[in-house]
Amino acid sequence: MAFNEQMNVGGRTIAAQLAQRWPQTRVIALPGRLRGDLLGPWGRNLCNRYGTDAVDRVRRRLPPALTAISPVLTAKDWLPVFTQVLVTEAIVDEFLAGEMGALYPLLVEDTRASLSRVHLLLARSLGAARAFKHATNSFGKVYDRGTAAIAIDKRRARMTFSGHPLFEHPTWRQLQLFALRLFLDLAGTPGEAAGEDAGPEGFVAIATWG
Repeated sequence: MAFNEQMNVGGRTIAAQLAQRWPQTRVIALPGRLRGDLLGPWGRNLCNRYGTDAVDRVRRRLPPALTAISPVLTAKDWLPVFTQVLVTEAIVDEFLAGEMGALYPLLVEDTRASLSRVHLLLARSLGAARAFKHATNSFGKVYDRGTAAIAIDKRRARMTFSGHPLFEHPTWRQLQLFALRLFLDLAGTPGEAAGEDAGPEGFVAIATWG
């Protein structure tokens, strides 16, 4: 599957933007919370892949507010909204030599391992368009701020995120593009994912498929 990273942000590509991380002080100032199942059994997956000290290695890279983060998070857990991006960046730095693109195959592997054969077949039967609609409808259940809206025209889905400074964060944006790719992969549908800057507190993620 092709992955289009040519997102214009002030004349730069998304790859250039992603190389410039926010200072941690700016990240932890982000307001709001997110639901724990966005990270799920992140620590258990790491330990299975990298050894029993994997969680401790990630925790050492996190700010004090997250140094006791549970290795398994569920829908009952609510955490600071910056948790997702800081844990992601810590994993990428600790295990993937800072290469964000190397994270995607691990996300696919962990997602497939967490789904039963029935759920995998269901994902294929739903198709890309219905999967994107479901994800957008669920957005308000996992983030307590900001909105997401979707427009689908034939074989193109345009997801617009607005109303939260989190949506400007480069790593968060990359995770949304990974999510689009993952939906397409689970649906067994060849396609592309790309992004567009939408100004302050906004981002647009676009999926196209054949």
